[in-house]
Amino acid sequence: MESTTTSFTYLRSKLLEWQANDLLMPSAVSWERFQEVATAQILPVLHEAKEALEDAGLEVTITGPDEETRSLGFYVNDVGLFFSPAEDGMTVCFLARRFTGKEQGYESRFLYRRAKPEPVRRLVEEALLRLLGPRRANDMN
Repeated sequence: MESTTTSFTYLRSKLLEWQANDLLMPSAVSWERFQEVATAQILPVLHEAKEALEDAGLEVTITGPDEETRSLGFYVNDVGLFFSPAEDGMTVCFLARRFTGKEQGYESRFLYRRAKPEPVRRLVEEALLRLLGPRRANDMN
């Protein structure tokens, strides 16, 4: 059914503009893009971190990226790091948290185009230092 109304003209024009610039991505496209970035840029960094932690005697598990959770997980002790696609199709969501009685952690986002090994390495290392370090040292920061 074709619309004959002229209401929401600004909304209609913005939607056309966003579609023309690939700013409206279906969730499937966002997931595909995330899988590419996770496999090529994030997973190698997580494997480096896993090796460093295992060398120190810690047990580490890496999960995903999988279709069901649509995330990539990294677990060590009571700490979890999670990467997932944002709904906008342009950013990766990062969540770092400690699974204790006092839930501690933080979230951030970064653009897919900034998902290069060195920035991801800094992000992962900072999160691990914050969450694995002595509690007293973290309270002062």
